[in-house]
Order: sequence, then structure tokens, then C-alpha cells
Amino acid sequence: MNAASASRRATALRARAWLLLAAGLLGGCGGVAAPTPGDAARPALSGTPAQQAQMQQLHARALRAGEREVVVYQAAMDVEWQPLWAEFAATFPGLQVVYMHLSPAAVTERLDIEAATGARYADVVSQPVNVAFSIAERGYLQPWLPATAQALPARYRGAGDRVLFGFSKVYGLGYNTRRIVPADLPGDVSELLQARWQDRFEYGPPGGGAGTTDVALVNLIARGRLRWADLPRLRDRGRVGGVQEGSVISLAQGRAALSPWVYLPPFRRQQQAGARIGMTFPADFSLLVPFGQGLVREPAHPNAARLLLAWLLSPRGQAALAEKSSTLGNMPGAPTPAGFPDDPQLRAAIEPLTPEQTARYLARLVPVARAVWQGGDTVPPPGTAPEAPSPLPTLPDGLPSQETATAAALPSPVATIAP
Repeated sequence: MNAASASRRATALRARAWLLLAAGLLGGCGGVAAPTPGDAARPALSGTPAQQAQMQQLHARALRAGEREVVVYQAAMDVEWQPLWAEFAATFPGLQVVYMHLSPAAVTERLDIEAATGARYADVVSQPVNVAFSIAERGYLQPWLPATAQALPARYRGAGDRVLFGFSKVYGLGYNTRRIVPADLPGDVSELLQARWQDRFEYGPPGGGAGTTDVALVNLIARGRLRWADLPRLRDRGRVGGVQEGSVISLAQGRAALSPWVYLPPFRRQQQAGARIGMTFPADFSLLVPFGQGLVREPAHPNAARLLLAWLLSPRGQAALAEKSSTLGNMPGAPTPAGFPDDPQLRAAIEPLTPEQTARYLARLVPVARAVWQGGDTVPPPGTAPEAPSPLPTLPDGLPSQETATAAALPSPVATIAP
């Protein structure tokens, strides 16, 4: 980009920023979590003495610097996160979390605008794997490894510690209990492709790049549970439906009999509200999706931002993720959220690809899935799908290419299914 075009782009971004500011969009589009009068006693810190000392020091520094909030840009609705942020605010008096729900596309635009204008709002980003890495590659994040992260497995540290995957979202097989009894549920993806499930299930739209279904398909293909050539069959057996809360509401209303890869927090909310829905966790329909957190390169509230990231990885922070947000922490020994089996065998069976692998494989899957779900009758040959890398060799770490996977046999029940 030459100097003139760079100047024009910066001017356009500044104009866009002030329009957004005038509309109130830069000031906050999520929620503020703070303790209310009469809250219970301040929760105790957890972790080793050194970890607690670091958090105490960051808290004191934040208050001395006049920091009173930490701004989080996350690609998730705020309803399941508000109780978590409230506990953080109760643990560290004088601080609160300002939460902004930003889609993967919107968060990059927001950071571009802030960089161009110098108007700094963000402190922490929390995004899907490929989005978090993309933000890091654009230079918007800085390394930060708090003392509480010393036991975080290496697979959950990425981009030179600019992205730490402190927790994973939990998904299972949701169903309407008025339409299906547990004994009739599909046990694996091969059964889901059978004719008896025609038009009875819904799934989130594939091909978006950061969606649950994209991540599920990548993991199934990597495990040899699904072939590239089976994508049109999956498309035609079921139908595209809502995501997150929308998929659960569809189940509760009986519009879909079941839905693979249903998000646990809205499921629990609807079930507790009396919805006639159930959830089970066959390996093919169980999914752990790591979410990456990063410290913005020039945070508006640097001490408070570091404190939040440190607390999330502390023993109490990991427990609060499970208790308050139905989310699974990625630290060793993190408690399991209610509704998800505390089963080591299941955890081993559904161990996801590393975040780096997931991001790399999504780059190959997304253009193929997009072409298929836009009506393609067959999986495009290697290198011909829009944006598909060319050629597509056998991918590292077990994910086969379109060429090899099309001919690869699935487990025996799938191989004999009639179209």
C-alpha cells in the first residue's frame, strides 16, 4: 500500500470511527458487571502465594492509575458471562467488566478503527481460534503470560503467548423430549446420515469460518469419522437452522427433533425454564471449542486487563467459568460444568485439535463447505473451490485432503448407507 492510499484509508477509518462514536456504538454494546450493595463478602483469591501476590499487585496498580474498568471484546452473547464478570468485580472492588459482544468480522473492524484514530477502548479480546490468531498476526495483541498460567498446557498457548486459550465452549447433542426418546437417538454421525433422520435435525450454517459446525466438521474429518464426500449428504439429510440460543429455541418449540453440537449455556437456561429438551454426549456430537484471550497491544486499562486474564486462569476463575457460565476451563483439574459428563474416556475421545491445527484446517474446510452449502452437488475437486488452497496435499497431523478423504472408508456402518 503506497503512502497516498494509506492516508486515504486512515481518513476513511477516522470518519467511520466518529460516525460510530456519534451513534453510541464505540461507547459500549454489551453489559457492565459490577457488584451491587448488599453483595456477599469479597471472594477470596486462589492460587499459589506468588499468583495471589501478582493479582493483588495488579489490582493495587489499577486503582492507583485510576483504572475502574476492563473492556472485553468477545464473540459471544453476554447473558452467560454477566455472572462471571460480577464475581470478578466482587473479588476486585473498584473494578468492573465492560463487555462488548462483537462478531469475528466486527472485532477486526473495531480494532482497525481504534488503531487508525488512536481512540483506545479495548483491553482484552476473546475470540474463536482462527480469529484470535488473525488479530495477533495483524499486530493488535501483545504477549502476556500471568503467573496463574504456569500450568496451562502448551497446546493452549499460541502466537508467542499473545493468545492464551483459557477455556473451551461445550456442545452436545440436543433433542426434543416430546419427539424423541433417548434410546432412539443417533449414536454417531453414521446414524445421523441414515434416511430415518431426513429433515428431522438442524445445525448451524457451515462455511462461515468461525462457526460451531465448521469446527465440528474439521474434527470429524480429522478423526476419520466423516469424509469430504459426505458433506453434501449431511447438507441434504438435515437443514440449516439457528445458532446458539436460536438452535435451542427451535428444539424447545419442536421445529427440530434434534440438533448436533448444541451450545450448553443456552440449553441449560431453556431447560431450567421448563423447556422439554434433553442433551446427551455421543463422541461425534460432543465438541469442545477453545476460545482465545489476548491482551490488546495498547490497552486502555493495562493493569485491569492483565488482572482479568490472570484471574480467569486462577483456580477460582476456572471454577467460576464452570459454575457461572457453563464453560470448561482449560487449566489442569478445572471443574466440569453442570450438565457435561465428568468422564475421562469421553474427554479423551473428543480431545479437539490444537488451536493452531483448527485454524489451519478451517482455512481448507470453509471454502469447500461454503460451496457445498450454496448448492454444489459434489465436493469441489482440489484447488477449485473459491479461496481453496491449491493444491490440497494430505494435511499434517491427520486431516486428509479432499483427494484422499473422498476415497477413505468411514467406520463400517457409514460405508454401507444408501444415499
